[in-house]
Amino acid sequence: MNTKQKTAAEYNTDHTKACEIALVALLRAFGSLKNDLRLVGGLVPRYLTPSQPPEVPEHAGTTDVDVVLNITVLAAKGTYDKLKRQLKDGGFVRYQPDPEGPVSSWQWVYDAGGTPIVVEFLQHTDDPGQSSFLVQIDGEDVSACQILYAGIAHDWFDEKEIVVELPNNGGTVKETIRYADAVTFIILKALAFRTRHERKDASDLIHVMRYWGSVESLAKAFCEHLATGAHGGAIDHALAALALNFCDEPGIPGYRKDGPSAVANFHGLQDADKETRIREQRDVSGMVDYFLQQVAQLRGNGAAE
Repeated sequence: MNTKQKTAAEYNTDHTKACEIALVALLRAFGSLKNDLRLVGGLVPRYLTPSQPPEVPEHAGTTDVDVVLNITVLAAKGTYDKLKRQLKDGGFVRYQPDPEGPVSSWQWVYDAGGTPIVVEFLQHTDDPGQSSFLVQIDGEDVSACQILYAGIAHDWFDEKEIVVELPNNGGTVKETIRYADAVTFIILKALAFRTRHERKDASDLIHVMRYWGSVESLAKAFCEHLATGAHGGAIDHALAALALNFCDEPGIPGYRKDGPSAVANFHGLQDADKETRIREQRDVSGMVDYFLQQVAQLRGNGAAE
């Protein structure tokens, strides 16, 4: 995958807007299949927590686009060859991570007005042992990287109509995007941080927890999702990951764990005075702990029955 930057200062709004353009170009390239795409990853907070300073600060942004494919739908419609042609016709080329190495089959590049944006195709798996392994869609030409529980975005998502200006005088276009809802986003980011320990993953999930709504409303949303009876394993694994990486346990204060530290470091606080850094880490740990308490209380009261 693309290397995630270590600090918020390394991200910028222009690059994030270029990612949005690439997303719209991808939807158009998928044609009639676009309704089956689900956006996950670092572009999602742009829509879950739109900037409204000072109450809701602008999210750091992203440098790539992650989408979950529904391979079952693609196979049923027999669109393999068509998809490959549509991607190339839409301006996408296969990504070559190393100039001397092979091209990727699950990562594609779109030139968004001079800014190359990598789009990554992801696919659901329930098997932790298969996470990060590729599944073939069309021989060696199109594949997707399996991500644990990524498919929950097919069931739990929000949608929004956006307008962008396509490069090369492509005109102003309007598209409806379908992206992971707050519960799905936090689940996937909590599990991602547990697996790869990237600062950006921790910061992304904390940003959404802070600014999507109240902690109480987020806990209620989690329990409402649990009440559907779907994807309970994904939710429980994510809640356990949050507790493990952010909260107190005997002998280890939560604020000293890697989750709060990653958030503080992503925002440059490792270079701030100790009091400022520790205060932020305590705030992060305390919020996650309170959220987990709220979920446990609602479940105990039968809110998820």
